[in-house]
Amino acid sequence: MIPPRVPRAGPLKGGTRVPDTGGRDGASVRTPLDVLEASGVAYAVQEHVPILGQADVERELGLPVDRLLKTMVFCAGETVVLAALPVHGRVNYGRLARAVGVPRSALRQAAPEDLERIGMVPGGASPVCGVDGVVTVFDDSVARMGSVYCGSGRADRTVQIEAETLVDLVRPVIAPLVAQ
Repeated sequence: MIPPRVPRAGPLKGGTRVPDTGGRDGASVRTPLDVLEASGVAYAVQEHVPILGQADVERELGLPVDRLLKTMVFCAGETVVLAALPVHGRVNYGRLARAVGVPRSALRQAAPEDLERIGMVPGGASPVCGVDGVVTVFDDSVARMGSVYCGSGRADRTVQIEAETLVDLVRPVIAPLVAQ
């Protein structure tokens, strides 16, 4: 069981479950941790040395690999696309493009400045995002993963959260993303 966090107060934005906290220092970009804190959902944060990839996660954190959720960040024009799938899965770009409704050729891997625009850093991509216009797609297996570990927006923090809670909070497009 994940211990509950005490949320900050804030008005609901546009009728969604994600309160608008205005971001840190009044900025319009809310980090994934801001969104989680404001939402009131149960989650836990594990602090650790900065990590940049799957090998770092497995070596430094020792978390159960079958519970690791990776988030890959793409851009389709000016739109940022977050794709969340089990860590050992490979994303099928054609399936992702269909889920987002763009041609495969429109998808490109996000650059560090694209991540910064959405309050994240390389090695810390999260399926939770508080920036309007970001499209999030979860592989259809995610909701069945139980308690998962995912990025927090920072390379030195990992979030533990129930997958069903994550799906309810994020409200992503659900599609088969993993390459067979």
